[in-house]
Amino acid sequence: MKHYFTLLAALLFTLSASAQLKLPAQVSDYMVLQQQAKANLWGYTTAGKTVSVTTSWNTQRYTAKADKDGRWLLCIDTPEGSFQERQVTISDGTDTRTLQHVLIGEVWMASGQSNMQMPMKGFNNCPVEGFLDEVTNANAWKGRIRMATLTNNDAFEPLEMSDGEWKECTPANMPDFSATAYFFAQTLTKNLNVPVGILANAWGGSRVEGWLPKHILESYGFPTDEATIKEKWPYPMHHPMVMNNGQFWPIRDYTIKGVIWYQGCTNGTFAETRPYYAERVLKMINYWREVKHQPTLPVYMVQIAQFAEGGNPDNIEYALLREQQFRAAQQDERVYLASLHDVYVPEEMHQVHSSKKRIVGLRLGSMALGNTYELAGYPREVLTYSSCKVEGDKMQLTFDNWAKVGGWGSLVIKGMEISGADGVWHPAQVQVDGYTPTMTVWSPDVKAPVAVRYGFRNFSECTLSGANGLGAYPFRTDHEDLK
Repeated sequence: MKHYFTLLAALLFTLSASAQLKLPAQVSDYMVLQQQAKANLWGYTTAGKTVSVTTSWNTQRYTAKADKDGRWLLCIDTPEGSFQERQVTISDGTDTRTLQHVLIGEVWMASGQSNMQMPMKGFNNCPVEGFLDEVTNANAWKGRIRMATLTNNDAFEPLEMSDGEWKECTPANMPDFSATAYFFAQTLTKNLNVPVGILANAWGGSRVEGWLPKHILESYGFPTDEATIKEKWPYPMHHPMVMNNGQFWPIRDYTIKGVIWYQGCTNGTFAETRPYYAERVLKMINYWREVKHQPTLPVYMVQIAQFAEGGNPDNIEYALLREQQFRAAQQDERVYLASLHDVYVPEEMHQVHSSKKRIVGLRLGSMALGNTYELAGYPREVLTYSSCKVEGDKMQLTFDNWAKVGGWGSLVIKGMEISGADGVWHPAQVQVDGYTPTMTVWSPDVKAPVAVRYGFRNFSECTLSGANGLGAYPFRTDHEDLK
């Protein structure tokens, strides 16, 4: 049970007993530092020693004293990003390390479960669309995109270090890069004209509870001791707390611009956690902000893609989880949500790992360019249902941000359903006016309608989008929680 405490104690003893300078895998050659920031560097040496850092882009010398455990932390001033490689020299007076091929640009953390972890080479029987084209052009992104992929650690106590060194974008390295993060990085570097570094920090099958720390989990009544957790949840990816301990904690001090988050499928499956997803994902985000001393840290979430959970496309487990994700984004002005509801492949109905990762990265990137980087022209807002009213045997729906998204992406709307007081849903006919933000919805089988919903199933044919190219959020006009 104390396995990780023992490992940490051994690590600290080894470090304090030796004069050798120790650096985490992410403070290394080929690292990318956040531009125009006070970027953190850290490591280990003998307790009480003074560590100095000098950089090739200025003449300033930065110093910090190692604490009683031998850990030191300091921040350095970084210049405007460029593709020029730099050097960072770190010394504790005995050992000196000069880190080579350092780039200054934009740094993001990519976290979540398997759809974020899914590499460019795909999983078995789960390809990434466009992989051949990308791998044969990978050298074009060398010096522009780098990625550090953290190892999955089933850690019951916080770890100070984790594997995951920085990798250049080459045909040999790129197939193992997170596909969603890779396409996101492409979008940023093409439009910002600076290098992009991604800390890829995902674990397939993980729940949001796995990314929460011990004290928050205990407040929810979750067990936090190793024996009880392993007995209750036999699979490591379902363990609460361990992703925070083994994957977030080791890189908590790395200075980043923001986070992209693609997770939720497992919480959609676990009915006992599904209703609390919005609250818990916001707890996680605010915990990150607190630990990283970045109170305005932006987080771009992906609304989970369509998937016939349990083999039944008409079930609503995933619809309820998507609604939780939407609610989370509504409650925090710096949490943004990209919808994939119009991105569906009928042949992939029973495949949770969609092949269309390019459009995921593109939508996340566009929203980040528009919102976080505040660049004009980039689609940043998603078509969102606002209100409805009954007009005889029809219902009229209004979308207040219709003009902001450029109007309707298509005049042929599929995926709408309508119901009467009996609660039975029927496929709906839809008429939109190309010059107003309203649509009319009806069905010959519903004479007295009371509610409309769009895409509120695990998997259905859906076409609603804005003219800006971003798919609309699924919704329901009745707000009672369905079980």
